[in-house]
Amino acid sequence: MDYYKIEKNLEKEIQERFAYPNRKIGVIVHIEDQDGKILLQQRGLKSRDENGLYEDVGGKFEKNDLDYKKAMIREMREEMGEDAIIQLSDSIGIYHCNKNDVNWVFVIFFGLYIEGEIKIMEPDKCVGYHFFEYEELMNSKLVTESCKYLTKSLKKHHT
Repeated sequence: MDYYKIEKNLEKEIQERFAYPNRKIGVIVHIEDQDGKILLQQRGLKSRDENGLYEDVGGKFEKNDLDYKKAMIREMREEMGEDAIIQLSDSIGIYHCNKNDVNWVFVIFFGLYIEGEIKIMEPDKCVGYHFFEYEELMNSKLVTESCKYLTKSLKKHHT
């Protein structure tokens, strides 16, 4: 697992630095509320992996997505509905991890939860949402190790 703060052309960075075999590109949003609590979703039975555990909201970059930010907005709507108001940043980093022989390269965004209902739009893939305090997240056996790593990296590089 590696996290990289980005400061140059994102597309060029992904093509040159992250040209791994069996690579898939995804997007992740790290959402915090105004008190600094971190919103994670609990993965459902039909999730690709890590069923029952908590992770950040995100998904795969699709061929018809126009750019990474629009892909992130699409994923948030698909997973959380349209009632939650979340202020979304531009991309802040790239996270690379290998899961099940797939080299995942995730474009990372920061989201500030303002208000509104967070809905479960894909009940087979998500069974709920929870706001965690930082220490609670880091000590929970229900939060994936990759989510803990990313959360720790974001705290180190962006606070």
